[in-house]
Amino acid sequence: MSSTVNPLDIMDECASLALAGKGFTKTNPIVGAIVVKDGKVIGRGWHSEYGKAHAEVMAIADAGDVRGADLYVTLEPCSHHGKTPPCVNKIIETGIKRVFVGVVDPNPVNAGNGLNILMEHGVEVFLGYREKLCAALIEDFTKRILTGLPYFSLKTATSIDGKLATRTRDSKWISSASSRTYVHYLRSVSDAVLVGVNTVIADDPQLNVRDVHSDNDPYKIVLDPHGRMPEGRKLEENPDRLIYVTEKGTETAAASRLRSKGAHVLDIECINGCLDLRELSGRLLEMKIMNILIEGGGETAGSFFDADLVDKGYFFIAPKIIGGREAVMSVAGKGADFVKNSKEMLETDMRHFENDILISGRFHDYSSHVLNLTEKLRNRCSRGL
Repeated sequence: MSSTVNPLDIMDECASLALAGKGFTKTNPIVGAIVVKDGKVIGRGWHSEYGKAHAEVMAIADAGDVRGADLYVTLEPCSHHGKTPPCVNKIIETGIKRVFVGVVDPNPVNAGNGLNILMEHGVEVFLGYREKLCAALIEDFTKRILTGLPYFSLKTATSIDGKLATRTRDSKWISSASSRTYVHYLRSVSDAVLVGVNTVIADDPQLNVRDVHSDNDPYKIVLDPHGRMPEGRKLEENPDRLIYVTEKGTETAAASRLRSKGAHVLDIECINGCLDLRELSGRLLEMKIMNILIEGGGETAGSFFDADLVDKGYFFIAPKIIGGREAVMSVAGKGADFVKNSKEMLETDMRHFENDILISGRFHDYSSHVLNLTEKLRNRCSRGL
């Protein structure tokens, strides 16, 4: 290999390519791939949409003649038939000489099989490049594989004293324009945006993507166990993208109205007057909805924390004091009995948007499973360069 090519730099670019597919791959992982020949990048690809060609196939098609070339890919190439043929077949058929893989596929159907098939056909395989980065890219997919549940991210925008709105329920705008633009980006890479009916009543939100360019139109999920959603809300204007969640066994006027308009109505069991969020999670995954951004109020946020379903948090904090005992808090629900039982972020990242601070981080770790798999299988492959 030419000394001008650094495998780690190439894998970094593969990871950037993978992100271009975020929001479009449904229950599939995002993946990026690059073909290098004679020390030059000749092809790039990413998994752009569920059911379409995978990153490796796209990169090979972009490259043209790949015989004797190297392929870099963030995730182990697939070895099974799904919506598309196995990627390992294409790699072998086209004469790729070496494959550099970020991490092992956590799906038991493929885990290690793709590597083995390539090596059995004379392809050199090098495993473990930018492992932490590549594992982080697919945490949502890994959670689905390990738990059978979607990946939930929570976004809040509060004053520095933790208020979502004033005592009069006014909330426009606590956060800055730059913060709100970033929220539209978060929507653009999500399969669905979720709120409670109180947010619909108070704010009449659209929950669409506006301030950033995106072709993705996420589903809008409204939790309304008791049929309180008023008629004429903006979310009704696009009913085929609306998922209305209500209590099983009760056909309210709101449910009937929305069903007749073509909205997706999910009837979910209630436990002590609250929707069973784990049953809802399974139903959403059946609809190929894997990434969900929670934007509801304090009660909605609290219910997901109480159910231990929040995987990642985005907390925008504006340097403002709202005060007031009756102001709306950011997280309600039952909460922790003791500080030692509180939900603690495993890691945090901090950045500024104008005067706002965004604190983000994970509450659950799914990357370690992929990293352990990768380390376990590394010795089967060729030694790194």
